[in-house]
Amino acid sequence: MRQGAARMWWRCAQFPLLALALVFVLTGASSRAARTLRIWGHQGQEGENHAMREIVVAFNRAHAAEGVSVEISFFPDFQYTEKIAIAAAAHDLPDAFEVDAPLIARYVDAGLLAPLDRWFGPADQTDFLPTLTEQAKIAGKLYSVAAYDSALVLYYDRAMLAAAGVAPPPADGWTWEEFLAACAKVRAAGVEPVALHMNESADEWFTYAFTPVVWSGGGKLIADDGLRVRGVLASAANIRSLTLWQTLFTRGFAATDPVDPNPFGHGKAAMDWSGHWMAQLHLEAKGAQLGAAPLPHVGAQPVAPCGSWCWSMSAHTKDPELAATWLRWVTSTQHGIVPLVRANGAVPARKSAFGEFPKYQRPPYALFRRQLETFARPRPQTPFYATLTQHFAAALRDIARGADVGGRLRMAENEIQKEIDRRSAHGSREAAR
Repeated sequence: MRQGAARMWWRCAQFPLLALALVFVLTGASSRAARTLRIWGHQGQEGENHAMREIVVAFNRAHAAEGVSVEISFFPDFQYTEKIAIAAAAHDLPDAFEVDAPLIARYVDAGLLAPLDRWFGPADQTDFLPTLTEQAKIAGKLYSVAAYDSALVLYYDRAMLAAAGVAPPPADGWTWEEFLAACAKVRAAGVEPVALHMNESADEWFTYAFTPVVWSGGGKLIADDGLRVRGVLASAANIRSLTLWQTLFTRGFAATDPVDPNPFGHGKAAMDWSGHWMAQLHLEAKGAQLGAAPLPHVGAQPVAPCGSWCWSMSAHTKDPELAATWLRWVTSTQHGIVPLVRANGAVPARKSAFGEFPKYQRPPYALFRRQLETFARPRPQTPFYATLTQHFAAALRDIARGADVGGRLRMAENEIQKEIDRRSAHGSREAAR
C-alpha cells in the first residue's frame, strides 16, 4: 500500500518536475542566447569593414556553444562622435565601441569608459606598442586597446633629390635647417619640394601632421593638466617652431592650396609629408627610388605622431566579462590584428604581431615600427581635445597663408581658453560632452 502510494505520488509529481526542468533548460538556453553584445565601429574603407564583419562572424562561430554573440553597427567617421554623445545622453551606449585615440581622455572624464587593467595585465600591456598604452592610460588606468596604430614620415624620391644635388636624409631625419636647404636646391631645380596636403578638409590632419614640429622645438599645445593653453600654445618656443614651418610657404617650398591629392606619386613633388596609408601606393609608383625618413625636426631629435582607432568598454555595460572577451578577440594577433592590418595597411598594435608581416623588416615599414617604439608621441590628453584641435588647425591654415605667427597663436590660445573656462564652470563632466 505504501509502495503503491509512493509510485502514484511519483507519477503525479514527475510531470511538474519535468516541466520545471524543461523550463529551466529553456530559460538557461534563452539566457545564454540573450548574451548578445552590442558593439559600434567607425565606417572605414570597404576592405576594412569587410574584415571587421568577418572578425565578428568568426567570434560568433567560436562562441556559439557558449550561447554568446556580438552584433556590430558601423557609423561614418563624421557622425561617429555625435552618435556616441547622443547614446551617452540617453544612457544607451553599446557594450564596447571604437574610440578615436585623442578623445579617450574626453570620454574618461565624462565617465563613459571602464578601466581595462583587470583583463589586460602587464604581459599584454608590454606587448602593445608603447604609444598605444601611453595614449590609453589616464591616471594610471588603461582605458583602451587597439589592433593597429599609425605612422607619419617624410617620403622622398631618391632620383629627384639626386637630380637636385641633394643627399638623402640621415637615419634620424634632417634638422629644420638641413630640410630648408634641401628644399631650396629642389626648388632651384624646378621641382615642387614637398607636399604637405594643405587641402585636407579635416582639422585633425593639421594637428596630427604638424604638432611634431611644435614638439621637436620643445613646445606643447596645452599644459600637462589638460586645462590650460594660455601661456603654452603661444609660447616663444612654439612661435619660433611655427615661424620656421611658415617658411615652407613663404619661400614657395610647399603649396597652400594644392589641387592634386598625390603630387609626390604623380612625380610633381620630390618629397611627401604623409603616413603609412600611402606606403603601398608610393612603393608601386617609385619602386627602389622610394625612401623614407623621420620628419624634419626643429630641435636635436626627431618626433613623430601616433594614434588611430582603438577599442574601449562602456562603463555601464551589464556584461563586462563578455565585453572583455570581445576586446581580447579583436586585439589578438590571430583573430583581429592580422585581418585588419592586411585590410587597411596600418601598423600592427602588438610587438608579437610583427612576425606575421615580414615587410616590417624593410623600409619604409621598418621605420614605422622604429619610431612608434622609440620617439613617437600621442596627442595631448585633455577632455577639451576637440576644441583644441579645431582652433589649432584654423591657426595653422592662417599661418600658412601668411598670418603673423605670434598673433595668430595668441588668438587661438584665447579662443580655446575661453571655451575651457566656460565649460569648466559647469563641471568637467558636462564640459566633456
